[in-house]
Amino acid sequence: MATGPKELKQLLDQLIARKNLPFEEVLAMFAGKGGKFNQGAVMERLNFLWNKNLFVLLDATGQEVSWNDDAPYRTPADYTLRFVHIAGKEEVIAGMSADRLDLQDIQEVVPGYVWAGVQRRQELRIVGEQKTATLLAERLRAFTHQFAFHLVTRQHAQIAGLFSPHALKGQTLDTLLTRIANLEKEYGSFDYFDRVQVNQVLNGDTSAVKDSDGNVRMDIPKAIPREAIRGWSEFQMISVRTPHGLAIHEITVSLKIVEEDGYFRIADASANSTC
Repeated sequence: MATGPKELKQLLDQLIARKNLPFEEVLAMFAGKGGKFNQGAVMERLNFLWNKNLFVLLDATGQEVSWNDDAPYRTPADYTLRFVHIAGKEEVIAGMSADRLDLQDIQEVVPGYVWAGVQRRQELRIVGEQKTATLLAERLRAFTHQFAFHLVTRQHAQIAGLFSPHALKGQTLDTLLTRIANLEKEYGSFDYFDRVQVNQVLNGDTSAVKDSDGNVRMDIPKAIPREAIRGWSEFQMISVRTPHGLAIHEITVSLKIVEEDGYFRIADASANSTC
């Protein structure tokens, strides 16, 4: 049955654009050949998409009913799916990655107006020198952001030369593009990216930490010396998202980055489904 991310994207786009969708049309989006659909799978998809009043299902009298009941599937012409608002859905998604307020760093200007420091949601793992680690992390973040932009906008000539000649066997841009193309068959086109972040850096002298501690080598080929390893970053490539850009269905692209002749290069790039 057709109940994957591509169908969910079609449903969300149509629902937001038209505000009201006959339930017959909703079921048709999830139907396979011959117009047949899996009721349980449709329920699961609607439950996955919905939260905090994203939409409601109405019967012929305008009363709210549940799409988890059998009746709407027996006589779908009597029911309508109505869009309510997007804010609640986005708040749930945002809550998974939003920064936290630093309660020790709040300066009140006037009542109701403060300057507040924020704390990063995810920790940065540091191997080596701590003092300048965030500077390296920011350089890696910018490198990753630029790579993500060229990848999503399909400017492949801009990033073809960024893979190390000592990368994992068969690890080239073409390998990554093939993997992404295969995922797009299920997810639809990845035409947006977000959540660029650096998870780990190797900064300065790392000799005090063994390779087995904290996965220092990150499975990077032994042909690349340890002192050339710089870190591990990642970003999301998004196919299904809210009107304001929050991801509903995405994959994660992970980069293992080294430095060769003064420039960052990719020793390994992987794309994996996460949602």
